[in-house]
Amino acid sequence: MVEELHNGHRLERLDAFYGEGHQEHDPRVLPGPGGLRDFWRDLLHGFPDLRVTVDVLLADGDRVMAFMTWRGRQSGPFAGRPASGRELELRSGELFRLDGGRIAEHWAVVDYSVLRTFGAVHLQGAGPVRAGLDGRHGAAERENTALVLGAYEEVLTGHRLDRAEAYYERDYVHHNAQMPAVPNGVEAFKVYFAGNFAAFPDLTATVDHVVADGDRVMVFATWRGHFTGVSRGRAPTGRRLLMHTCDQFRLVEGKVAEHWEVVDYSGLQDAGIPVRPPVLG
Repeated sequence: MVEELHNGHRLERLDAFYGEGHQEHDPRVLPGPGGLRDFWRDLLHGFPDLRVTVDVLLADGDRVMAFMTWRGRQSGPFAGRPASGRELELRSGELFRLDGGRIAEHWAVVDYSVLRTFGAVHLQGAGPVRAGLDGRHGAAERENTALVLGAYEEVLTGHRLDRAEAYYERDYVHHNAQMPAVPNGVEAFKVYFAGNFAAFPDLTATVDHVVADGDRVMVFATWRGHFTGVSRGRAPTGRRLLMHTCDQFRLVEGKVAEHWEVVDYSGLQDAGIPVRPPVLG
C-alpha cells in the first residue's frame, strides 16, 4: 500500500487495499465511500511529490501498527489554501485492522501542530478502543504488555515517580523528535514528568490500543488534564489538555529499555504551552 498509494499516488488502487465498508477513525477523512478518495486527492494536489517512509512496523494478529514519516513540498492547493512552497515533514502513528487481506479499520495519531501551519483544521476523534491484547500471545509478550500497561496506570496516571525504576531500565534510551533536549535515563524521565505533573496536577494517560510482538509493545494513548499548575516558568492557563500519542517500547528482562513516540503536540498548544518545531532526519 505504501509503495502504490502513498508513494506511487495510484488512487485507482484504493479499493485493492481498503475493504468495502471499512471504518475510518481518522477525523480528517469524511464519512462515506468518497471520503477517503477526497482526502487523498486533496493531499496529493497539495503535495504532488509526497513520499512516505515506514519507520516502524509491528504486526499482531489482524492488527498492524506503524510509525510513518511524510515528506513533500506544498506546490499545490491544500486544505483550502494556495500553494505555499513550504516543505512538509510530519510523523504519524497508524493502526490498521485487516480482514480478508484488506483494511477493515484505521486509526491515526497525527501531529496537528505541523498540519495546522498548512491550514489543516484540527480535529480529534479516537473511535472505538480495544485496550487489551487480542489473539494468541506468548508468556513474554503478555508479561511485557502487562508491564507497559502498569507503567501507564501507576507512574503516568498515578503520578508515582518513585515507582519508575520498577518499569524502566536505569539508562533506558528515549527517542523523541520534538523534544531532543530531554536526556536518556530514568532520572531524566522523573525530572521531566515531575514538571508535567506540576503543570497538569490531574494528568491521566489512558491506553486505547495495544499490540505486542516479541520484545516490542506499541500503544495508542490519550492524555487528559488541565493546565492549572506552574511548571518550567509557565503561568497556568486553566485550559484542558487532550492529547493523543503512539508509543513503541522495547523491553529487556521485564523492563523498558528503549522508547519511541509520535505525539500530536497540538494538544499542548491548545492548553497554552508553546511547542518546538520537530527534529526529523
